[in-house]
Amino acid sequence: MRFCPNCENMLIPRNKKLFCRFCNKEFELDHKTNDYKIVKIIKHNENESEPIIVRKALMNYRIFVRDRKAYEEFFQII
Repeated sequence: MRFCPNCENMLIPRNKKLFCRFCNKEFELDHKTNDYKIVKIIKHNENESEPIIVRKALMNYRIFVRDRKAYEEFFQII
């Protein structure tokens, strides 16, 4: 992690350079040190859903109504 030599705030990687948000200055990224990794952020839609797999042993497991409501409220099941 590197800091701005002018204001001592943390430098943030942007456009393959290091950027200070307070000074609005860009600094060259030192490619010899691997301080930063390029990470791709994947945004998910709230409507996306995944299948739920239930084991055969748990298929006959009964859940109380109050517990079911608590699970639905906790996991926001509609």
